[in-house]
This record gives sequence, structure tokens and C-alpha cells, in this order.
Amino acid sequence: MAEEKNKKRRFHLNIGSIIFLVIVVYLTASVVRDMNREKLAVYEVNESIIDDEIKSSGVILRKEYLQKLGQSGYVNYYLGDGARVSKTGVVYTVDSSGKLTSYLDQLTRDKKSVSQEEKELIFNDLKALSEGFSDDRFSEIYDVRNTINYDLMAYSDTIIADNREEIKEKFGESGITEMEAPAAGLVSYFSDGLEELTFKKIDQNTFDKKPDMEDLRQKGKLEKDTPIYRLVTSQKWTLALSVTEDEYNRLKRLKKNDVSTVQVTFLKDNFTTRASFDCKKNDLGYFALLRFENYVQRYINQRYLSVRLLLQETRGLKIPSSSLVEKKVYKVPTRFLTKGSNSDASNQVNVLTESKKGEKLLHQQTVTTYPCDEEYTYISSDKLKKGDIIASLDKTDRFELLETTTIQGVFMVNRGYAVYKIVEIIRRNEDYCIVSPELSTIDLYDRIILNSDTIKEGDVIY
Repeated sequence: MAEEKNKKRRFHLNIGSIIFLVIVVYLTASVVRDMNREKLAVYEVNESIIDDEIKSSGVILRKEYLQKLGQSGYVNYYLGDGARVSKTGVVYTVDSSGKLTSYLDQLTRDKKSVSQEEKELIFNDLKALSEGFSDDRFSEIYDVRNTINYDLMAYSDTIIADNREEIKEKFGESGITEMEAPAAGLVSYFSDGLEELTFKKIDQNTFDKKPDMEDLRQKGKLEKDTPIYRLVTSQKWTLALSVTEDEYNRLKRLKKNDVSTVQVTFLKDNFTTRASFDCKKNDLGYFALLRFENYVQRYINQRYLSVRLLLQETRGLKIPSSSLVEKKVYKVPTRFLTKGSNSDASNQVNVLTESKKGEKLLHQQTVTTYPCDEEYTYISSDKLKKGDIIASLDKTDRFELLETTTIQGVFMVNRGYAVYKIVEIIRRNEDYCIVSPELSTIDLYDRIILNSDTIKEGDVIY
């Protein structure tokens, strides 16, 4: 008998043990579930400033033309490259006999050292290269080398300018002819053959071939009609940029909003200014014409320039692209929203149905609402479907649910559970979006779910 009592005690479970086992099983299941589930990541909304910009390359259009040699002979330049000349100002001399040229060559050979002025020119050329050098602009080394050579070659030109009267007296005026500029402007001794280029003449070859500027200065006797220098006669110039259709449309929108200028940064030397602009399109593509009234001398020996246009600067809220959630909703007039019997929130609609007897009936349906504008509200509910009719209480005012609309939003978790908030995207890339603070329903420092595919609306996260 005692043995039977002991057996009964042995198999009797204590209620405390049962509760303990349940807790252990629950905790184990929770740990396994959490290990298999992707961890939620929370992101705090912060502010960002974005630049709406365009990067492109273009061709310079200027009022310029080539001046040709009026007679054969040896040419010695009176002005330096890029110098300004007045109308009838002397640009170069022509030595028909070659005596002046031999005299200048002898002076150059007799020169024992480089002057301080020439040293400073070379130092400044090398300093400019050093300050702006980068691996992707390696070709500029050759440009600087040529510039240094031209600075040293200018020695004979300086002798002519400084000793003009003595040279006339020594060699006489009959053998040396001073050639004057036909108009005021800037003198350049470089040419690429595109001096007559206009916007109407731009074709595919203009951007494909991109001829280099070649030095027109030559040693030896030159024949009549040899191109001798280029004269730029106006400070005004145009940079014709090739742009995409999207960039063209963005510039057109600025025009419609009465924006007439854009900020331009030249990538060659990081110089920044503003320019007026026009938008053009033709069979070749889309173009932006930037118009300048200064700085023609700065780029006098350039034909092609790369620039960055800053269209506008916008402040916005920065959120990760992975936090975005698309939602299908119905857009309905706000007047159809009504309050429920036990709530002050206008989150109910009256759905119109028909009984078997043909009677028109109304039944309230709870919906989730999202702001749209003053007249409309976005609503969603798993129990609403296309073709449903919502109505006023007297059933006279009706609205049929037809097509759904897709909205963009994020899950905000400020209160520990997921609340869907609409955002209005200004700019977006693979990693981040900039959303409008005015048109979005999130604020600075709100906490949102980074990996939006791991949660549903209303889920409790902590």
C-alpha cells in the first residue's frame, strides 16, 4: 500500500514546475525566432542641403577672326599673346629683307642668363600647374611646357617694343613694315580653325574631333596670306553645352519660374561666376547656351570647356532609400469621412450596399487615412475593393472607388510601434532620398525603420 502511494507521488507534477517549463519553452522559442528574423534598424531623420546641378562640356562661340599676312617677309610680334590692342595699334612688324630678324637672333644668342622677369614668369607658370594639378588633368603639363617656351620666345618681341625707335633708325622704315590691328580687341597667336563657328554651324564633328589650338608663330620667311594672329573683338561670348533631355527640361522649368541666371563653375581652374542662359534643341540634340559678358581673356586660347551648373540649392530631410514603402490607396473626397460611434477621429466611411430585397443600405467601415490636400484624403482598408461605393448618410452624395493610387512613405516608430507616414521625394539615388519638409508628414529627428521590408504597419517593435 505504501509502495503505491510512493508511485503516485513520483508522477505527480508540481504546478511551479509546469510554469517554469512553459517559461523556458517560451524563451527558447523567442530566442530562436529572433535569431532567424532580420534585426530591425532604426534611423533618425536629419537635415540635408542638396544641389541641383548639371555637369557638361561645351564649345566656345566668340566674335573673332583670323588676320592674314599682308606681304611676305619675316614676322616679329610687337604684342604678347592675350594682349589688348586698340584700333590701328601695332601688332607685329614685317621684315622683308631679314636683317632685323638676324639682328634679333644674334641678341638672343648673346644673352647670357635668364632675366628676373622671365624667372618670375616661369615660376608663376609652374606654381599654377602645381596648385591645380590632378591625375585626371595630366595633359596640362604639356600646356604649361608650351607656355614656358612662349614666354622665353617673347624675348625678341620685347626688344622690338622697348627699342622701337632705335630699330627704325638702324634698319630704316622701308624694309620694316608695322602692321596695325583693323579693330580693337584681344590678340591671340593660337588658332583651331573654328573662328567662324556659330550655333547654327555646330554639328557632330564639332564635339567629336575637337581640334587643338595651334601656335601661329613661325620662324623663317612667311608667304603672303599666311594666318598670322587671331583677333577677338568682343568681351561677350557664349558657351554652347550639350545636355540631356532631362537636363534641358530642368533648365526650361527654371525659365518658366523666371530664373534667368545660373551659377557656373569652370572645372579647368575652379573659377565660379554667373551666366544668363537659353535652351535650344535641334536635330543634333539638346543644348544650353551660357552667355557671358566678361572673362573672354581668361579662356581666349580655349575652345572647349567643362563646367558645373548649380541650378538651385534645396534644403530637405535626408532618409535612406531602403526605408521607403509603397502603399496602394484610394483617393476620396474628404467630405465622405465620418466619425465612428466611439471615436472622435474621422476614420470611417459609409459603404453603400444592396440587400436581397433591393434596399440600399449603409454600413460603416473603418479605414486608415493619410493626408492628401484640402479636398481629398488617401484611405486604405483590406475590406474595401474596386467598385465599392461610399455615400453620405442620406445616400444622395456618392463616390465610387475606381483605381488605386500609389503613395511613398516610411514607417515611423517614435512611440514604439510602426506608423505609416507619407513623404514627398525631391531627389533620390540608390542610397538616400531627400524629401520635402513641407510636403512630407515626417519631421526632423523622427525615428524611422531603415529596413522597411522587415515590418508591417502597426507592428510593435519594443
